[in-house]
Amino acid sequence: MIPPSIRLTLRNLIVNTDPGTLLFLLGLPSFYLIVLGLMFQSIIPNVPFAGKDISYAQFLSPGVVAMQPFIAGSIGGSMLWSDRRWGMFEQLIVGPFHRIDYLLGIIYVSIIFSVGGAFLMFLVSYAITGFLVSYDINLLMIAVVLIVSSILFTSIFLVLSVFIRTIQTYNTVTMFVFFILDFASSAFYPINSRTPLGLRIVSYMNPLTYIVDAVRNMMFYKIGMQDYISLLIVVVLSGFFFLIALVSYGRARV
Repeated sequence: MIPPSIRLTLRNLIVNTDPGTLLFLLGLPSFYLIVLGLMFQSIIPNVPFAGKDISYAQFLSPGVVAMQPFIAGSIGGSMLWSDRRWGMFEQLIVGPFHRIDYLLGIIYVSIIFSVGGAFLMFLVSYAITGFLVSYDINLLMIAVVLIVSSILFTSIFLVLSVFIRTIQTYNTVTMFVFFILDFASSAFYPINSRTPLGLRIVSYMNPLTYIVDAVRNMMFYKIGMQDYISLLIVVVLSGFFFLIALVSYGRARV
């Protein structure tokens, strides 16, 4: 017999494979990588990274890969909001499912979208830059980072979906969070001593910065101590926000 959480995961996959969701999940990061990567590369031929010069498209590709958990998490939050708005949450809870099954179904589908989307971004990156990750352990660690990050961002957006009551407000807050975390991170540009202090503080308060830095290091070099520290920071943040999401989700009205 298929576990209830897996059945809900399959249901969530079917519901969220519409063209609009897939365009948001895959089209937007591909747009960043193809358009910004190629356009900015003509202006910024090389970016200093770990004592070497890499092309801007190579520098950007890990940032685009690291965006997948963030985008997948926002889709997970919107599922809860939509199900509550249209009465599906109530129907599922009074049926053969428990609240924990529903929560796991959202987290599982976010992880699937995150890892699957990252794999497709690797293919797009390879088509543009011709670069492949050299070490199997690095690929495994990237997958671990993506899974933990999926839990982090899904938890954040689940909290938002519990407390926000209108779709207009939810979309506004989601887009605001998206652009703040996205562009105030190291996904598009290196954060160094020449970065204004205020922006550096915001960037290092941004969990996406640590995710991008870890993925970028794991893509281009062997894993170092800094990568384990970044992963630890993401794990701690994921656990913290997951606990908040559990409490908030438990109080969500049917």
